[in-house]
Amino acid sequence: MAQAFRCPACRHKFVPDSVPADGRLPCPACGQVLRVPIRSPVPAKPDGRSLGKYRIGRKLGEGATATVYEATAPDGARVALKVLNEESARDQEFLARFKREAELVQKVQHQHIVGVRGFGFDQGKFFLAMELVEGHSLEEEIERKRRIPWRDAVRWTLEVADALQAAAARGIIHRDIKPANIMLAGGTVAKLADLGFGKQIEGSGAWEQLTLSGVAMGSPAYMPPEQVLDAKQADHRSDCYALGATFYHAVTGRLPYNGRSSQEVMELVLRSEPPTPRSLVADLPEAVDAWTRWAMHKDRAKRPQSAAELAQELRAVLERPDDAGRFRKRLAPPRQTPAWLVPVIILLLLLAVAGAAVALLR
Repeated sequence: MAQAFRCPACRHKFVPDSVPADGRLPCPACGQVLRVPIRSPVPAKPDGRSLGKYRIGRKLGEGATATVYEATAPDGARVALKVLNEESARDQEFLARFKREAELVQKVQHQHIVGVRGFGFDQGKFFLAMELVEGHSLEEEIERKRRIPWRDAVRWTLEVADALQAAAARGIIHRDIKPANIMLAGGTVAKLADLGFGKQIEGSGAWEQLTLSGVAMGSPAYMPPEQVLDAKQADHRSDCYALGATFYHAVTGRLPYNGRSSQEVMELVLRSEPPTPRSLVADLPEAVDAWTRWAMHKDRAKRPQSAAELAQELRAVLERPDDAGRFRKRLAPPRQTPAWLVPVIILLLLLAVAGAAVALLR
C-alpha cells in the first residue's frame, strides 16, 4: 500500500508515486520539501512472532519512522508496539527522542495521557510498548467533521489541560501539542500522546541537551512566538498557547496560521494575528472567542500562566459562554500616550531643565 504524507506547512495530505532517492519529497500543493526516511528493503516486522516479552499481532499502522503493531504483554494486556524502522534507528537524535518519550511518560501516570510500559531492543530493533488506545486522533475527527462543536472541543481541551497539569507537577513540558497528538479513546475521551519533543525543566541532563539554542521544535502552526524563536525558551505557558491553537483549529476547522512553507508560517506567528474565531464561525459564543484569543496571546506574560488557570477560565466559559467581560482587560491593547501629550511633556521637561540651570547660575 502506498504511504500517505502530510505537509507540515500547508497540511496537505498526499500519496506520491515514489520517494526520491535522497529522501527530499516536495509537497505538490505548496512546494515545501519534506525530509522522508528512505525505506529499508528489510521488512520492519520482527523476524518472529514476538519482540522482547511481547507477542506480535496485527499491524495497526505504518508511518515514515515506525510501524505500530497490536501485541500482547506477559500479563495478557493488549498493547501497541511502536517499532522503529532501520533508517530512524540510525538517526541518533531521533532515537534519543524515542527513548525520552518512554522515560518521560513513565514519570507521569494519568488517565488522559497515553501510557507507556517501556522501551526495548530485540532482534536488532528498537521498540516502545504503549497503551493501546481504541479510537482515532483529534486531527482525524476535525478532518471528518470539518469543525468540532465547541462544547465537545471544550470537554476535550479540559481533559488535555488536566494531563498538562499532571505533567507540570513533574516539571515536564510537552512542546508539541496539536490535534494529531491528541487521541480520542472510543471517540469520546481525550488522551495526550507523543512526548518525544518534551523536556523536563527541573534539573538538567540529556533531555535538555537534546534541544539546541536558537532551534524551533514542534509544529509551526501551533507554536507560540517564543518557541518559534528558540525551543529552549518554551515553558508551561507555551503548552497553553499550543492547546489554545489546537482548540482554535477544532472549533473553526482552520489552522490559525497557514503559509506556503514552515518558514512562512513561523514568520506569520511572529508578526501577525490570526482571524478571530468569531470572524470564521459567526455563531461561536463571545466568551469562547475571547478565551481562545487569550490562550493564544503573543505575550506569554498575558496568556494563561498554567494549565490550571487555563482550565479554570475555560470552565467559567462553559458556564457563561456569552460573558466575555472577564477577558476584556486581558485582551485590551496597551494604553498609548496621546499624540498631543508628547510635545507638552517635552516642553515641561525643557522648562524644568531651564529652571535648574537658572538656579545654578544664581
